[in-house]
Amino acid sequence: MMTQLTPEQLTVVRHYAALLDTIEEGFHYVIESFSNYGRTQGDVVLADIFTAFGQIEQTNERSLAHFFADDVALLNELQRFSAVVEEAWKLDGKLHDPNAKKQIVEKYVAPAFEAWKVSMMQHLRPYVEQ
Repeated sequence: MMTQLTPEQLTVVRHYAALLDTIEEGFHYVIESFSNYGRTQGDVVLADIFTAFGQIEQTNERSLAHFFADDVALLNELQRFSAVVEEAWKLDGKLHDPNAKKQIVEKYVAPAFEAWKVSMMQHLRPYVEQ
């Protein structure tokens, strides 16, 4: 049973889905930058990803949690984003260590985000594709 969303709410959901795609592309760039030195903006993109994580947290709390207040499965998915953020905290104090950064992004942060995004989009796709 789909939640009835207003046009404004649908716009928020579509922008949110687009942001998830942008973050995914960002991770691809960052991971590539570890081995392709022509990709010089890896640290900038990583910083942008962390900024976007903050936007996701805010949107989850301020918007999606209200839009989908009756959708327990989707609410649980919103809660699970905190696990992605926890993985990102593993980078705290390690951003100047290229090897540690590479390991943490490739083994923890990117896979955690990817798995969460796939699951989240299963809930959001019907709204995004309207």
